[in-house]
Amino acid sequence: MLDSQEIIKNISSFTNYCYSCNRCVNVCPLSHLDVFYPKDLVSDLNFFTMEEVIAKNNIWNCLTCGQCSIYCPMTRENQGVRIPELILELRKISNKNNSEIKKIVKCETHNDIFTLISKIMAHNPSSPNKLDFLEKNELKTTTSGEIAYFVGCLSIMDDLFYNFDINYTDIPVTIINLLNENGINPVVLDEKCCGHDILWGRGDNETFRKLAEYNTQLYKNAGVKTIIVGCAEGYRTWKYDYPKIIKDFDFEVLHFSEFFLRENILENIKYTHNSKINVTYHDSCRLGRLGGKLYDTPRELIKKIPGVKLIEMENIKDDANCCGVSAFTNCSEYTRYIRQNRINEAIETGAEYLIVPCPKCLTHFNCYLNELSLNKEHNEFSSNIKVIDLASFIGKLLMII
Repeated sequence: MLDSQEIIKNISSFTNYCYSCNRCVNVCPLSHLDVFYPKDLVSDLNFFTMEEVIAKNNIWNCLTCGQCSIYCPMTRENQGVRIPELILELRKISNKNNSEIKKIVKCETHNDIFTLISKIMAHNPSSPNKLDFLEKNELKTTTSGEIAYFVGCLSIMDDLFYNFDINYTDIPVTIINLLNENGINPVVLDEKCCGHDILWGRGDNETFRKLAEYNTQLYKNAGVKTIIVGCAEGYRTWKYDYPKIIKDFDFEVLHFSEFFLRENILENIKYTHNSKINVTYHDSCRLGRLGGKLYDTPRELIKKIPGVKLIEMENIKDDANCCGVSAFTNCSEYTRYIRQNRINEAIETGAEYLIVPCPKCLTHFNCYLNELSLNKEHNEFSSNIKVIDLASFIGKLLMII
């Protein structure tokens, strides 16, 4: 594990690339709301002490959406300013500072419940029971083999967000069902939280490491070679964050859309619907800009469904607007405008469904659409579009869920 001095050295390497062109500010959604300015942070790091920089800039406001890195001329894949990674390093060294803890509490949503759940899982030797839905839906899984499906926190989200008309376990039910239809009984184990939120939202590298070590060892013991992930944040965590801290990480990590296309999972599936359905697709930050730019495979999967027409929004792929929330932080009156902006984009396409690949996007878009409002315009367009997860959309058309 890196100590504070090594992390500070890493931070210095980020800031040395910046020449204050201001492009990051031009595209940062929070800069437009006068909430956070990435260039100011980078500039301050060159002229002030670390303590002064942390005091002057609320690093917990940043959404780490990665839009800044796309337009930064001094950022490349593994070098340059890379502001999301810079923010993460700053959070790692400041998360135990009393003044910063107060800022964290103000940014966290849902009374810090997800941070608490992650910590309990990390420090409890017993694994949680999150797999009751398997038997209920007569899904076929195994405890050892080469192909695994990572469920993540979807069962827990079902319990926590009971007031929304969202069945988060529809996602694993659909994915496992379709794998079963193609003769694949995936390894599904009582793994722990992937740790995305505790890492990116809290900068708690110690807790994150415990979760990563448990999950990877669990799959190694089961003989797993390939891990299928249906969640954008889980995908980012397994594919890019785990290998940085786990020695001999030799898993193949695939988003379910990648695996489905590679193995032709939908080729011989019969659809029962006859209607024409217009949909649009939202590129989540963790599957797109921070996920190796996995833009095409989800779209290719959608286009394989008969009767479904994909209509693109104005801003897609590298330019896709953020949902306004990351790691269950920063849900506020400011980021509400970011969600509103993205939903308006979706509605303007005329699509019936806004398809998303991330449970956070799914939650907070639906939260916005279902909030009580006296705004007539809001009440009208809230009934004009449905927000649904990609896997759940497929499961709905196939009458799996």
